[in-house]
Amino acid sequence: MFDCAFCASSWLHGRDLAVCVLLFAFTYSIFVLSPVQQPADSLYSMMVSQSIIERGTVALDHYKFPNLTPVQSKKFHSNSSIYHLDLIDGHVYYYYGPGSSILSVPYVAIMNAFGVYASNEDGTHNPAGEMRIQTGLAALLMAGLAVVFFFTSRVVLPLTWSVAIALGGTLGTQVFSTATRALWAHTWMIFLLGFVVLLLVGQELKGRRLSPVVLASLLSWMFFVRPTAVVPIIVISVYIGVFQRDLFVRYAATGAAWLLLFVIYSWHNFGQLLPNYYRLGAQLRTHSIWVAMLGNLVSPSRGVLIFVPSLIFVGYLLVRYWKYVQSRRLVGVSLTVLVLHLILVSSFPIWWAGFSFGPRFLTDVVPWFVLLAIMGVQAMLIAGEHRTPVYKTQVVLGMGLLAAS
Repeated sequence: MFDCAFCASSWLHGRDLAVCVLLFAFTYSIFVLSPVQQPADSLYSMMVSQSIIERGTVALDHYKFPNLTPVQSKKFHSNSSIYHLDLIDGHVYYYYGPGSSILSVPYVAIMNAFGVYASNEDGTHNPAGEMRIQTGLAALLMAGLAVVFFFTSRVVLPLTWSVAIALGGTLGTQVFSTATRALWAHTWMIFLLGFVVLLLVGQELKGRRLSPVVLASLLSWMFFVRPTAVVPIIVISVYIGVFQRDLFVRYAATGAAWLLLFVIYSWHNFGQLLPNYYRLGAQLRTHSIWVAMLGNLVSPSRGVLIFVPSLIFVGYLLVRYWKYVQSRRLVGVSLTVLVLHLILVSSFPIWWAGFSFGPRFLTDVVPWFVLLAIMGVQAMLIAGEHRTPVYKTQVVLGMGLLAAS
């Protein structure tokens, strides 16, 4: 039988910290040196950060947008000729969620100190400066996420498997192809979600006390970054309410306080309870949902099972070693979030996520993929088949699928 008891004592030993440094440096170097960049929806988000630093406001009125004109309200974008920007009562705002811009303020301030700005001296947009800020911060966050994945794995897994899962979770998923190519909203969201998963694993598998205030705050800021965070918020809230009832009051109160602040922010700036971007739920449709779900799963250009085939191996491990899975509640939470998120994004008319590479809309659930991988590998090791041909064969196949990913 595989004994994970050593993991609790060696979790933060010097060897693990050294591995973390190497893991961070290795993934950061790859992310920074990879030449492909794709800002798209994230353009102008760093101008908001700069506006907060310089003017104390998220409004972009003091910048110049020569080609900005009002247009008839679009179904899925803003009401201006630059789809990233919203025109509301004579003011200019960034259309997408404010969370990324607010959370990025410290990094933008540092870059400003080194002479890198998202705008030029005349107030016009500086795309080159913005992309330096975005790609640098995205690389830092996703290299940090690799370390979070490693520590999450080390709660229950040996060192070698933890490194494999951390590398697979970053280099073999949309973390690399999407979240590091610019500072997409996905980037900050999965960075925060990585810590949520770490807290849940520590609570479930090692009995570490879960902080309801920290958990609710992380989930709230995920929502401020990207509205699809509503799915894990609902599922985890049910989990806390059913299995951690002594924490629920503080968890709910913290979440309610953050939501109230968000409503006040929206009312102050836009005169409505939620920003326009958060009202896209009215556009959800189900008439072609099965086509969209198949597309998100197996499309040659968008299918997550095509681009991340290592998920097939994870599914195989969970099925084959189900009786050895140590936390079926965590597996249930993960699978519930995955299914509901797939339904949500497949209900959106532009389910293919526009001009992008791979399953971009499923970037939001990568930390749940990693959690399922941890549960599956742990179950396989507990089954004690280390010396059998079946074990060796399936590990080789699994590594092959990971390499393909």
